[in-house]
Amino acid sequence: MKRKEKEKLIFPDNIEAVLFDLDGTLVDSMWMWPQIDKEFLNDRGFEVPEGLKADIDGLSMSEDAVYFKKRFNLPDSEDELIDIWNNMALHHYEEDVRLQPGAEEFLYFLRRKGIRMAVVTSNSRVLCEAALRANDVEDYFGAIVTSEDVSHGKPDPEGYLTAANMLGATPHDCIVFEDLPAGLTAAHEAGMTPIAFDDDYSRAYLDEKQELCHLIISDYRELMG
Repeated sequence: MKRKEKEKLIFPDNIEAVLFDLDGTLVDSMWMWPQIDKEFLNDRGFEVPEGLKADIDGLSMSEDAVYFKKRFNLPDSEDELIDIWNNMALHHYEEDVRLQPGAEEFLYFLRRKGIRMAVVTSNSRVLCEAALRANDVEDYFGAIVTSEDVSHGKPDPEGYLTAANMLGATPHDCIVFEDLPAGLTAAHEAGMTPIAFDDDYSRAYLDEKQELCHLIISDYRELMG
């Protein structure tokens, strides 16, 4: 169910590990990608087609490369496309991407409780690590699983199961924070408890998020009793 207004939420005590999606969940970064898509396509003589956002939301970067190469008949290899996007986005991840509201306090709160943490992202390792370094939170995480580390992206549970295994945590005793339906589905399929993060970018998926998880937050401090 969706969080009720002014309801006090307390983070449960019987949790072994907390796994975070990166973009739109741990960090506020989704705003840049429509700009990058537009610049990338315009440079190649294309306009941004209607429905592009819905088609690619939740895809890993490698899946994005397959999609763009096929849809726009691009001559670049998939690895070349990923390198182009990494280069276009890296400055933003180093300089402009900030943590979501309450995230820094929540990470400290979890560490004090002895809860292990990981990041599971559809993004590349270079951008993930840049964002964590820029916000000085890389040391909180015992595992980082990126699109480069799995064979199947979200909604497949491989990434979350890989992270739990790296942390030595039982999937049933893990909580997952995600902003998009594909990630919430992956958490379900992994046997974990999903909590949805809601912001301006992902609000269009609110109804789907309500169907997929029992709790939706917009500030991590809501969970700190």
